[in-house]
Amino acid sequence: MAWPPIGPRATVNDIALALAASKGGVLVTGPSGSGKSYLTTRAVNEIRGRSFVVVIRGSAALAGSPYGALNILLSDLDPGYLAHPVLVLSALTALLRERAEGKPVYLVIENASELDELAAMTVAQLARNGAAQLVLTCTDPQRLCGEITRLCGDGFLNRIDLKPLTFQESHVWLEAGLGAKVSPSGAHALWAASGGNPHYLKMLAAELSESGALLKRDGVWVLTSRSELHGRAITDLITTRLGRMSSGERKVLEILSLAKAVPLESLLALASPDDVDSLEKRGVLVVDDSLPRMARLQSQLVGDVVRANVPPGRSNELRDMLTQATNPSLGQRLMLLHMASWALDCGAELGTEEALDAAAVANRQLDARLALRLVRSIPNHSLMPAAVAEEAHALMTLGDVAGARNVLRQHREAPGDEATLSEWVRLKLAESSVFLARYETTAQACETLAHVRRRLDDGTATASGGQDIAELREELVLAESQAASYSGSYAEMAVKLEEVLQDFESHGTEFRLLAGSWLCEAWALTGRQSDAADMAEQLMADCHDPAVSVAAARRATSRLRFAFVLAGRWDKAGEMVQPDDDVLVSSAEALPTAIDLPKAIFLCLQGRAQDGMEALIPVISQLRVQDNEGMLDAACTAAAYASALQGETDQALGYLKEASTQQRRPTWRKERTQKYLAALARERLEGPETAIEELLRLADADRNEGAPGHEIFCLSSAVRLGAVAAAPRLLDSALSCQGRFAELCAVYARAMISGSAELLLEAARLAEDMQNERFAFDIAETVLHLEHVQLDKTALRKARQLAETCRQHLRTPQSGHQEGLKLTARELEIAKLAAKRESNKGIAAKLHVSVRTVEGHLYQIFGKLKIVERSELSFALGSVEGGAQ
Repeated sequence: MAWPPIGPRATVNDIALALAASKGGVLVTGPSGSGKSYLTTRAVNEIRGRSFVVVIRGSAALAGSPYGALNILLSDLDPGYLAHPVLVLSALTALLRERAEGKPVYLVIENASELDELAAMTVAQLARNGAAQLVLTCTDPQRLCGEITRLCGDGFLNRIDLKPLTFQESHVWLEAGLGAKVSPSGAHALWAASGGNPHYLKMLAAELSESGALLKRDGVWVLTSRSELHGRAITDLITTRLGRMSSGERKVLEILSLAKAVPLESLLALASPDDVDSLEKRGVLVVDDSLPRMARLQSQLVGDVVRANVPPGRSNELRDMLTQATNPSLGQRLMLLHMASWALDCGAELGTEEALDAAAVANRQLDARLALRLVRSIPNHSLMPAAVAEEAHALMTLGDVAGARNVLRQHREAPGDEATLSEWVRLKLAESSVFLARYETTAQACETLAHVRRRLDDGTATASGGQDIAELREELVLAESQAASYSGSYAEMAVKLEEVLQDFESHGTEFRLLAGSWLCEAWALTGRQSDAADMAEQLMADCHDPAVSVAAARRATSRLRFAFVLAGRWDKAGEMVQPDDDVLVSSAEALPTAIDLPKAIFLCLQGRAQDGMEALIPVISQLRVQDNEGMLDAACTAAAYASALQGETDQALGYLKEASTQQRRPTWRKERTQKYLAALARERLEGPETAIEELLRLADADRNEGAPGHEIFCLSSAVRLGAVAAAPRLLDSALSCQGRFAELCAVYARAMISGSAELLLEAARLAEDMQNERFAFDIAETVLHLEHVQLDKTALRKARQLAETCRQHLRTPQSGHQEGLKLTARELEIAKLAAKRESNKGIAAKLHVSVRTVEGHLYQIFGKLKIVERSELSFALGSVEGGAQ
């Protein structure tokens, strides 16, 4: 595989500019494998033809002898010179000038930290005297000799630090190197494992593709297994590099690889501050800004390799040391999880309560496999209500509904421990989640939640529960919201959540985010779109709060985006980024649906078919391998619509067929979105009548279920497809809602009722401002198809220009309305000549036809393009290029 240049962190141009601006050269630093040698070699190759370049490589072996790395230059000198540094400098300066023959001199020194003191002093003096410019690379700036460090301090060297690749940079580079799309979740797993180190990332991709864990399916690289994210080559490379570290540094690495994340205060109690500082400055470990400050390894791969080579006895010893050194008040939930996992790995004793608490954290982080491992490590766990609840939760995360149902059934049938109130509530909440997964047990889920509500509202329970009761109430509220999201009972959900969130500050950040995001979804659907969008803006910051789990943040983000869409805040929906995309904290079960599917569906709603398909194809390929959440059908339905927009009929039908085979029960929102997109796809495949019928049926259901926010979506699409008789109903529904989209629908409905071109253009401009360019395009086309007598030239021009602008932004082919109006080859030829200001007579002469024939063709062309002036031809031709029949 030929890998492209690494970017855009630092480029060859950056090094060239740094050299030009410096007195003595440039120092490029970064961890091993970050691309230092690659960039400097390319930069030097750019100047080699007009300069004299000497390449020197420092090493630990050469550092043991005076001037060791400079032997390549000093071999011809009298050995007596080496005892006199001044003579060495003088001779070396003369030698370089002689060989350079008047050209600038560049000394390229790799591993500059391995220069001995005499060599470093000589090189530094060459730079200060102007005899040579330096291009230095090093992994650990702390190990540079003092003379070279002073060059940086005195302004002689410009320093460029190569940072790890971000997730987006890694994703782009992986796709370029592998020569095909890479699924977002697969790219995220590789990026998290490599720590953004380009060399590790490239080796990892090569090893996984060779082993089959990274597999090319449907033209997309997908990750088929996360059980082993590295092979022998990476293990050997990392082991070799670790062998150069001191015993103190290795101890720090061992602790961090086994504990994953450690309070900095605890780490400094066990290791030398100098060792910790050295590893941090070399980019091996990072310390985050949380409270307490936590230290972790930059690369998951390094941690995996180190952990695999720590004997169980040594591992157990280190765990005991860390446990004794850690103040319990500094403990975080993730540290609790990692310490419990560490205990399982090294055979240390793990108490029942510790295992259960850790399993709860693992479930919260969507690390379902670890949660199962922790629960099942407890003797007789199937008899314990709390353990069964966590086991069922983990199985549901993995998509194993039957397994979760079986676990709960076995517990009910077996005599077990009597449950405390807390255990009973969590067990019942797990049961309700399993019941919701099937249509036929929905009533049981509702009954179960009502039973829990009655029990918690009982005065005895409230009096004895304290803080635990408050937490249980929060869990019940979220479970009730989940149940309402399946049944579509959004009005009831909104009332309950408004009441709960009145005392906003009494709840934790994660609960406020989750409950608030549910309220945003409920408000958006029940007509309070502006209120939903305002709250969504306030909650956005909480999605990136360290106190909020990645899983919770991503699920909340999906609901907030939905609220922005229904409110017409499509700018906000488009700007949203996934939480922790650029933070090297990755759950074991990355969700492709959480990473990229909501954004891809949003692109389809905008009508951006090509962009939508580019985002959907890798997601669909990954979901065909792993679909724990049952989202493949939604992704395929969106792909069917995008394919239909592009005129790919067979492909669209194939996606619709695949979507129909999925069996997982959807939430109300997912089901409505899927049916809405399917109707739009059918319009392209079968004509508008079927689609209009389905959209009006969905609108009826929305009205009956109290969801006007979604009703106006369906009605507006039906009217755009030709159901003009539904415009009064659209106006009535839009006036009952808030938000910019409702305002757009009201203006559009009035325009359709009155037939006013001016009102239609106003609605089109509102849609364009809202970034709903498909809506704007459809309205503009409606204006173009009104009778000419109703329009003036200005309205025609505005409508045609708006339609063409939207078409270019949407990157979509001609609409179905224009298929019969494409220019013939002869018409296109004449139109192009006329657009270049050729006269009718000149066109006739060039094409060997009569002037009257040219005039007749131009008359047809003007009619087809909906233009009235010759000057409009140049712009109008953008909509028909390549459309000759």
